[in-house]
Amino acid sequence: MRIVREGPLSTLYVEDQRHAMKPSFLTDETYSQVLDNAIIVCTDAAIVNQQGRTIFLAKRRAKPMPGWWWIGGRRKAGESPIQGMLRNFKRETTLDLPAERFKPVAICEYHWKDREQAPQENGSHNLAHTYAVELLAVELETARRNLEAKEYRAGEGLREFSYDELVAQDAWPENPDGIHPVIIDFCDRVFW
Repeated sequence: MRIVREGPLSTLYVEDQRHAMKPSFLTDETYSQVLDNAIIVCTDAAIVNQQGRTIFLAKRRAKPMPGWWWIGGRRKAGESPIQGMLRNFKRETTLDLPAERFKPVAICEYHWKDREQAPQENGSHNLAHTYAVELLAVELETARRNLEAKEYRAGEGLREFSYDELVAQDAWPENPDGIHPVIIDFCDRVFW
């Protein structure tokens, strides 16, 4: 058995790597059934500027979380949280950064009232390992330029928010373009 600690709240126990899990593509119908019957595990990364106490968010297109969010997505079977986060971050920004650059911040749980997949009104239950990363200016520009168009609204890019701007946004969920309270909680954990 191999044990991997990935931060204060995350430990991965690997019993036998010879039988690695091989995730496959799920049809929309199958994935809908999974959403109705399982908790979806995600891995997310927020781009931050520690010195300036700011966070960079992108405007997501799809439910269950349209509006301003960090970078992330589903974790695949057999991946550790950090492996999933690195894969998602690279897919959505084209940046291939070393794991040491990402700092674990929180494990968040979401109960969404709706979702992108039919039946939308069934919602989804998600669990997300959330990390913070600081980028160099050239890396930030690369992320802005290459932000995954299927996930994020074209032309919105990455927007930098100060803490004061975050708390001044209209409340979620009445305003889907507002800032979700988990983002403010994340900033409280990172900056204070």
